[in-house]
Amino acid sequence: MGKTLAQRYNSDGIVKAGEMIEVKNTSALTLHDRRVLNLLIRHAADKIADDREHVIPMRELRSSHKGGERVRDSIERLMTTLVLVPTKDSKGRKATRRTTLLADTTTTDDEENPQGEVRYSFSPTMRDILRRSEYWGRIKPYVMFAFSTKYALALYEALCLRRNLARSEQDFSIGEFREMLGVAPDKLKAFPQLKQSALAPAIGEINTLSDFNVEVEPLREGGQQRGTLTGFRVRWESKEPEAWNEVLTELMRPKVGRKARLRGTVESVAGVLALV
Repeated sequence: MGKTLAQRYNSDGIVKAGEMIEVKNTSALTLHDRRVLNLLIRHAADKIADDREHVIPMRELRSSHKGGERVRDSIERLMTTLVLVPTKDSKGRKATRRTTLLADTTTTDDEENPQGEVRYSFSPTMRDILRRSEYWGRIKPYVMFAFSTKYALALYEALCLRRNLARSEQDFSIGEFREMLGVAPDKLKAFPQLKQSALAPAIGEINTLSDFNVEVEPLREGGQQRGTLTGFRVRWESKEPEAWNEVLTELMRPKVGRKARLRGTVESVAGVLALV
């Protein structure tokens, strides 16, 4: 058994295996899908790698979203999306495993029924990966629920995975960075579109609603203003206690009016991004 399975859910957050954070080909998953997956992981706890069926009340998953998305839609996408998981082959070389996240599931048809439930199991391949996992991140649920964009949650999880590393910055190729954010290959191809629709909102929400501060610097060859984009440099740090307490105060307040309260900070973050 790997070290990840020995970890327990606590105030630091949901234990999510690094392999599940780093899965590729997730662009089809919505913010709601990603939240639901994390709640299924938390509920399965240390039995997540067992060959068994887990049962969770439907209401626990419905509370993760106030919009029109149904739980069954998220469950079906988690069952049908083929994800790519980084691993090693029998000789220790870099390799990729292909699998779905969930196997068989059963959901109560009437999602409004207070006694409704979701019965689920993780795919055999994913269970095998989880049994061997040696690295993980801890995802704070109240931070996860505060995000309004899937790109913010994806970037936040990547930072959680790197929280205790000796370094606090990492360079990514364009493809690696887009994959980490879960950007579809045919979406947001130009940098201005990527910045406006994915980067700026994600950075703004992480810096104002999470326990991290993050900066993303576009890397260019031939000059930072007009050179060819070659990748991105991500820098991060954990917030100081005073700053984190301010975030916690905001997270405890109603979401109504939050955008107005945080607008100045978000606009400042977007302005910094526009300069680099």
